[in-house]
Amino acid sequence: DYHVENPFNSDVKSVNKKQIFELFPECEIRMRRVTLAPPISRKLAKYSFGACYFLESLKIFNTHYFGAIKKK
Repeated sequence: DYHVENPFNSDVKSVNKKQIFELFPECEIRMRRVTLAPPISRKLAKYSFGACYFLESLKIFNTHYFGAIKKK
């Protein structure tokens, strides 16, 4: 899921961590932020994959959650 909204696409809505936990109250949830913001990665990847990897590792420019949800 996205954790940020897309200002250029009104169909993309964010879902924050709290909302995910509220949607699945009886579940064990593991999640992390992934995916460097596409506008950044599109421009930067032309010059340096290493820089993309570094920025993605900082998490502050990541736009998606990746996780697993399991019944307790």
